[in-house]
Amino acid sequence: MDKYQYQPLVYSDSIRLVVLQPAASLEARIECFLIPTTLSACENDVVEIYSALSYVWGDATDTRSISVEGKDFEVTANLEAALRHMRDPQRHRRLWADAICIDQGNEDEKSKQVSQMGSVYKYAQNTIIYLGESTESSDRVLRSLRSPNAIYK
Repeated sequence: MDKYQYQPLVYSDSIRLVVLQPAASLEARIECFLIPTTLSACENDVVEIYSALSYVWGDATDTRSISVEGKDFEVTANLEAALRHMRDPQRHRRLWADAICIDQGNEDEKSKQVSQMGSVYKYAQNTIIYLGESTESSDRVLRSLRSPNAIYK
């Protein structure tokens, strides 16, 4: 499979959004495509909303292959896991994830896009924070927070 090639961003407030394809199985390969848009178009859009994804990149050498527009695209294992768990079984999901939406090999684009990240998060319908796969310890912490006897200081 060929590697994905980015198309240039045209407008000063251009961004890309990922459209994550649905999958009935958690194990199915991640498939998505990118759509160009602008922050000004996203600012007041109530129909084509998107979620911003905040996640720990993790080990940059531990990568997984996903499909972007039918082409191979390498992402960190943690991002691949986040996408896997965010996927809906029946509906497309629009989101912004920096490692996919920003051409990481283009320093000029990366600099411009990073300067716009505040607005990207501001205009998102919601922000999803993915810290990684659950562990026994993290599950225990979450259970204790849900407990009616939890004490918050």
